[in-house]
Amino acid sequence: MLPFRSSCFIHLFYLASSYNPLWDSLLVSLQSLCNFFYGLRFLSRLLLSLLACFHLVIVACLISFALLSLIILFAVFVVILCYSSLSLFLVSRNNLMVNQLYNTNHIYIGVVYIIIGLIGGSFGFGLSIIIRLELALNGYCVASSLNYNSIITFHGLLMIFFMIMPILIGGFGNILIPILIGCNDMIFPRLNLFSLWLSFFSLILIILSLLIDSGSNAGWTFYVPLSKMNYSSIDLLFFSLHLAGLSSLFGSINFISSILSISSFSLLYLFNFIELFSWSIFFTSLLLVISIPVLAACITMIISDRHFNSCFFDPLRGGDLLLFQHLFWFFGHPEVYILILPAFGLISSIISKFTQFIIFGRDSMLIALFLIGLLGCVVWGHHMFVVGFDIDSRAYFTSSTSIIAIPTGIKLLNWLLTLWSNLFYLITPIFFILGFLLSFSFGGFTGLILANSIIDLILHDSYFVVGHFHYVLSLGAVYCIFASFYTYSLFLLSPSLSLPSSSNISQLAVIHPFSISSTGFNDFIGRLAYISFFISSNLLFFPMHTIGILGFPRRVFDYLIIFYRFNWLSSLSLIGIGLSLLLFLLSFFL
Repeated sequence: MLPFRSSCFIHLFYLASSYNPLWDSLLVSLQSLCNFFYGLRFLSRLLLSLLACFHLVIVACLISFALLSLIILFAVFVVILCYSSLSLFLVSRNNLMVNQLYNTNHIYIGVVYIIIGLIGGSFGFGLSIIIRLELALNGYCVASSLNYNSIITFHGLLMIFFMIMPILIGGFGNILIPILIGCNDMIFPRLNLFSLWLSFFSLILIILSLLIDSGSNAGWTFYVPLSKMNYSSIDLLFFSLHLAGLSSLFGSINFISSILSISSFSLLYLFNFIELFSWSIFFTSLLLVISIPVLAACITMIISDRHFNSCFFDPLRGGDLLLFQHLFWFFGHPEVYILILPAFGLISSIISKFTQFIIFGRDSMLIALFLIGLLGCVVWGHHMFVVGFDIDSRAYFTSSTSIIAIPTGIKLLNWLLTLWSNLFYLITPIFFILGFLLSFSFGGFTGLILANSIIDLILHDSYFVVGHFHYVLSLGAVYCIFASFYTYSLFLLSPSLSLPSSSNISQLAVIHPFSISSTGFNDFIGRLAYISFFISSNLLFFPMHTIGILGFPRRVFDYLIIFYRFNWLSSLSLIGIGLSLLLFLLSFFL
């Protein structure tokens, strides 16, 4: 049946042409043409319906694949945990498993730190899958608004405190630092073991806090008054962060003491012959010693407000809400460099290993590390431009934040010059190094945009900020972790190298970074893992800049229809990330 307008038009045309039979053929042609266009309209609606059904099928497949990949990931991590436990605990038949709880060997502690980081990272990755599934469709899909904010809270905390820090600082730091400085073990091995178990129990507590009262929806920054709500999970979360802070503080004291202990031989040796990775861990430990007590004091004041009727952050009784933000970001911004400085050191060591040359401009790299750590402590205010700073404060924080780009650019240029001026083989770790340089450079460029206080007032709390720090931290740190696993694969997976005798220096020399063989993985599958991860990670995080400029706020699970295609495209990239993780694991066993 024809539409109303078309039928009326044809009827009037028929009345007008009823006295002229020569127009009958034209009438038939016009009616056929109208039927044709109406058929096209019906066909277009049918195609749109089919596309909608196809979209629902794709989303259903995405959800199924994400859940399946999560199950496979947990299963593989359990297998790795069992394998590592057997290689660590059953070194000899005379040693009991209980005795390994008191093992103070730095390599044993480093491998257990890596296992803790993999467990925490698996939970954080699972929460990110739920976040992207929620954002794949408009409106309520997987979680409610409160549960969605709780998932975001624990995703950030797990990735920062229980994945990147245990793997880069606790894992590779404990494994490589005694070897690089020529010591048998850390200077305080029992304190090192105590730090390990504090980290393990803090991971258990934060997982329990996720399961109690549907978690905490205060965000990973736990701003007041959100963190003062009556939830039991917040108390458990704060206790977990206290334990994690103590673990980091003890480990930092151990690293600083161990590195400075060799300065008694010669200051010239300390400054000229210590690896850049050792220096990066040294400056990271200094940042932790400076910033962790501030976080502990901040959390303690919130606990006091919650349970002991104090008024540190209660403006009705003379408290100050901005005091919390100043205290938190005085810890929070150095935390960014706490996460990325060990990655800088590992990148330098890996590039030196595969080019067989010292990093170009080593002295400038060392000065750049010092300046990044120093400036990172005095630029926390650029996270707070929207609170109403005066013009002088905004000018100071804008300029000081922009100045950090200078030492960071020096490091990037020195890495590129080292790779450019020396011959090297394009194997899997080098591909991940190049991916790190690209992602970190792009993240640093968007950081310069956000350093401007005027632009930050517009883009604050938008997805542009989310895309920025994921390019810097998420992609930067994860690329470094992938490259480090591939570089030290034989050492990490071989039971014979897992626990060498701490008194046998010749055996320790076998696992020096410049002498490790990189044949413990399938290079072709590793390249496929890199290609899949590079494409899917950029497909995930790059659209966030666009929707952030368009005004999409963060921590909101519902959105306007104009953001639908961007979010659906980002959520679709989970398939590629899951595939890359699967290929990464297969590359060590095929």
